[in-house]
Amino acid sequence: MTRICVSIIEDRPEAALEAARIAVAKGADMVEFRFDRMKMLPSDVGYFRRIPVPKIATLRTVGQGGSYSGSEPDRLAFFRSAIKGGFEYIDLEHDSPLLGKRESELKGAKIICSYHDLGGTPSVKAMVDILVRLAAKGDVPKAAFAIGSVSSLLDLIDAARLFSYTDREFSLIGMGELGELTRICASKLGIGFTYASLERGKEAAPGQVDVQTMKRLSAERIIIGIIGNPLTHTLSPAMHNAAFATLGLAGRYVALPTTESELETLLQVAVEMDLRGFNVTIPHKQSIIPLLDRLDHSAERIGAVNTVIVEDGQFIGHNTDAHGATMALRSAGVEGKGQRALVIGAGGASRAVVSALSDMGARTLICNRTKERAESLTKGFKNTRSIEIEDARKEDFDVIVNCTPLGMKGFPDELPIGPEVFRSGQVVVDTIYNPPKTRFLAEAERKGAIIINGEAMLVHQGLKAFELFTNKQASYEVMLNALRGVLY
Repeated sequence: MTRICVSIIEDRPEAALEAARIAVAKGADMVEFRFDRMKMLPSDVGYFRRIPVPKIATLRTVGQGGSYSGSEPDRLAFFRSAIKGGFEYIDLEHDSPLLGKRESELKGAKIICSYHDLGGTPSVKAMVDILVRLAAKGDVPKAAFAIGSVSSLLDLIDAARLFSYTDREFSLIGMGELGELTRICASKLGIGFTYASLERGKEAAPGQVDVQTMKRLSAERIIIGIIGNPLTHTLSPAMHNAAFATLGLAGRYVALPTTESELETLLQVAVEMDLRGFNVTIPHKQSIIPLLDRLDHSAERIGAVNTVIVEDGQFIGHNTDAHGATMALRSAGVEGKGQRALVIGAGGASRAVVSALSDMGARTLICNRTKERAESLTKGFKNTRSIEIEDARKEDFDVIVNCTPLGMKGFPDELPIGPEVFRSGQVVVDTIYNPPKTRFLAEAERKGAIIINGEAMLVHQGLKAFELFTNKQASYEVMLNALRGVLY
């Protein structure tokens, strides 16, 4: 069973002691005091004996990502006082000369021998070799690497599995957004203990999760996520994690930035870490399809996938975007039948919106920078045809929907079509929700159009996906409030 160690980063001893008490009350199995984060080292650490769980004294050097810049003799004196004061563990960097004092002046505490690489992740063999060298120098080897890709994440998973066969207690950590899985799924990797923060905003390292969340996920849990590239715009984690919390479910939704070349690797990670499934966003909604075992009716008809469920090692593609689009359009007063609609873009989101408009009875025109893609999208949907962007500017539409990423956070802030297409009384929809009002919507509003952003579509598709992941129904208001809590 993996133990959860809370890192305490308070800058005063009294505050650190109180934070440790709170950590224990929240379920911490161990506590690490980051003494390098304190303004001054305490002259007496005896009062930390009051903490009833194993304690780690850490005085991390600047070279290994900490804040301590003093001398090694002063460090030795402090660690000796920490051992006398009841600390069960001392954390030393792999290159510290103090490791030579392990059997003499530092007897009485276990030595955690640490290695930190903030620049990246080496090969599987290199990581295992590092752990072996650390194990030879200390009682507990601990290595942390910045995870910059899904491929590196899988390498770290493989390295942990291999080293776990030694039966040595160890800690192997992935830092950063992609590294979160290595923390919340540490027990699957044979890791003896992993680090958590006291609460959000108190992280000692990038990717740390708060202790209450870690405890909630320590038994049977549901791990889901979202893949895409980039994911700087996504707010899906906030929505789904709010739903988990409100329903009292042990679940976690994580962001998994994934490039096109890493899709197969991502599927391996999903199996290795027992993911229940994941959402799919730009640009993988169509390119993921050949890698899946089968599609449900909606995904097959639309030709795009935004939700993947993992069942018995098989990957089943679903599309909840069409449901989200239908609900959002109806909430904006779009009836469909007899109305003319323009859809801009021909990607995965466009296919879902065209499907929704077609089912609602609208006559839909599709324009795209690449005419062939627009024409391809018309196949399989009734009352649809393609149109050139220049020609679309001269037409009159009741509904206009932007399904391109132009204007989204992290993408060019450009209009997907000229503002002359807008008029008073239209319903103009942008599937983008971050930012809440794009230039596209602002221009439409100036012309008197009724505007809605991608909030409603995102929440409704999220509700449907959450139900597929968990067989539970989440609250629209909970997801919407979580979304807005991050946006505003």
